[in-house]
Amino acid sequence: MDNNKGLTLKGMSGTNFLFIINAAIMVGVSIYLTTHFYEARYPTTLGGGKSLCDISNFFNCDTATFSKVSNIAGIPISFFGIVVGLLFIFSSLMPSQKMEKTASAVARLNFIGCVALFVYSLIGLGALCPFCTVYYALSGIAFFLLWKYGISSWLPDIKVSALWAVLFLIGSFFMYKTTEDKELLKNTLNTSVVEQFRKLQDFGDPDVESPYKIHMATEKFSDSPIRVSIFSDFECPFCAKVSEQLPEIIRRYPKQVSIQYMFYPLDNKCNSNIEGSFHQNACDAAMLAACNEKTFLEVHDEIFAHQSELGSGIIQTLAKKHNLKNCFTDEIKNKVISTINQAAKFKLKSTPTIIVNGKKIEGSVPNNQFFAIFEDILKGGK
Repeated sequence: MDNNKGLTLKGMSGTNFLFIINAAIMVGVSIYLTTHFYEARYPTTLGGGKSLCDISNFFNCDTATFSKVSNIAGIPISFFGIVVGLLFIFSSLMPSQKMEKTASAVARLNFIGCVALFVYSLIGLGALCPFCTVYYALSGIAFFLLWKYGISSWLPDIKVSALWAVLFLIGSFFMYKTTEDKELLKNTLNTSVVEQFRKLQDFGDPDVESPYKIHMATEKFSDSPIRVSIFSDFECPFCAKVSEQLPEIIRRYPKQVSIQYMFYPLDNKCNSNIEGSFHQNACDAAMLAACNEKTFLEVHDEIFAHQSELGSGIIQTLAKKHNLKNCFTDEIKNKVISTINQAAKFKLKSTPTIIVNGKKIEGSVPNNQFFAIFEDILKGGK
């Protein structure tokens, strides 16, 4: 140990200030990840748990959140990050050789753990959590600052580490109890949902498979263990919420769930089951999405993203953007009507209506309840 070194022992230098700011951001990122852990795993509202860092199938927080390494005995590993960041802050605000020695040892072990998690995310999960990656980078900075300017040590001070261990255990206990309570509530609700689902009438899948697919786990829709058909209206706010839920479902069950889209605009321009033009732009939006099967998914996402603008020319704007021509013809209209006609056997009354393996769910439920239904199906439930 070099006694001439001391990142936190020489007053509030620029390097020490950087170390404190870096540690504070570590705490902030860790708090966000801990909050997201509970929101994603135990949502209380439709679409709950939507994350700021769910950018794509590769860059998202949810893959990590639902992985086996996201928690230890119900304690989210991001809680460790909160404790580590606080240790670094206190080592600067209450400087001593013992505190810095402990911070140095923890910084090394923390960084090694971050490297291991980064590699596991890339190889084991095939996805990267952006906020986790920010924490990894911050951990690298903390390790470098302590290695370069501070006391270099692999061994923490026994008394200081014992004190922080006690604080960590107290915090971990509260984290564990929080998870236990949320898990109990979730299981109670999920058990009820699964029992209700099992009792639903089995109508069977739609008689004609839709050419408009959101995700396919198997080459044939009928071969998928979990088959989801969504009767939807592009002007329906709840339908937009369901569309936001789908990426998380696909990430959780990429090889088990197939999802097809069934047009059911609440607009008598193309839907003869509707009295009056309840949603005046719904048929035009449906015809735009139906215009080209190859661009369907991208157009589907963009229409829902601009749902509030459907009456202000956005449909024509999207048609030009995707070079979609002759979309508002009888030919395309008949394609939309063909999926509308599939709703008759389900006695459809409203949108969204979701058919899961032949059973009708009107409206929607939070994803954790969908997951409970899916897990029951995969275990052989009906």
